[in-house]
Amino acid sequence: MRVLGSVAVFIILLSTLTAQTNAQIMHIPAFDGDNAYDCILNQCSFGPRPPGSENLTLCRLYISENLESFGWNVTLQNFTYRETICTNIIATWNSSINASIVLGAHYDTRPEASQEPDLLNRTKPILGANDGGSGTAILMELARVLPESVRSEIEIVLFDAEDSGGINGWEWIRGSTYYVAELNSTRRESISAMVLVDMVGDNDLNLPREGSSTSSLQNAIWSIAGQMAHGDIFVDSVGGSIIDDHRPFLDAGIPAVDLIQYPFPEYWHTLQDTPDKCSAESLEIVGSVLEVFIVEHVAGNGTYPPDVPYLVYAAIIIVPGFIILVVYLYRKQ
Repeated sequence: MRVLGSVAVFIILLSTLTAQTNAQIMHIPAFDGDNAYDCILNQCSFGPRPPGSENLTLCRLYISENLESFGWNVTLQNFTYRETICTNIIATWNSSINASIVLGAHYDTRPEASQEPDLLNRTKPILGANDGGSGTAILMELARVLPESVRSEIEIVLFDAEDSGGINGWEWIRGSTYYVAELNSTRRESISAMVLVDMVGDNDLNLPREGSSTSSLQNAIWSIAGQMAHGDIFVDSVGGSIIDDHRPFLDAGIPAVDLIQYPFPEYWHTLQDTPDKCSAESLEIVGSVLEVFIVEHVAGNGTYPPDVPYLVYAAIIIVPGFIILVVYLYRKQ
């Protein structure tokens, strides 16, 4: 009976997770794609924004002032990497509460257009309208429209030094790596989900499931997107496994998901990553899905268990059946 009981518990748990994933949407999103697109334009007005640059400093001031105007408390997390002073921007609603959801994006841009077809232009910095600008724009608009009833459960982090990998000895994802390294054990355990948005503004947006992201977290977001008739954008297929700002969270045992265009658009890491490649419609689709997810997550106290290898699932299902068969054959003797 204990074996049968464990099987029953597994089936009930699976049914419960499925029911949570397919729960009816109640929240009506207020996300405005035009506002988000304006945020891309405003970021690009500072020019290319690589780590340590004056342009990025000015953009950081713009981001911080706007977050504060929406009522958020802003903290600048400074760190030095390869003799360059870098800064993560952290926004919280109630600093005395450990937020359960971290929303992340990088706000820096690549210092060199390493994919530029013209070799003479490969040392020039990119404008980064989509790659950097779009994720930041999503988070800025969410900061404006999220209901105050859920804001205490949200921490918004704009990471610096994500996009300089492979240039002058730099590694990728330095800002998120530093942020996670600075979390104490209590804070790590309090985070139930990290959601990263990166390159989410393309005119012809395609968001498959990123290969390393937590499946249960993806299931929740993709289910909401499907119910909102955005299954053509949130594609139910697996894309690439990307080195991105969600990886340090995964390595720390924190459920995390990366929303990222794949394959990367043809203008990726070129001088053509300009605002005209992005659309307010794409930004509104992604932002609205995330707004609903955030509100539903907080209302439902959502939990997203780390991925379990398929062999473990197989063992859970097959081993009890094997034991039952052995017991049956033994009793027949």
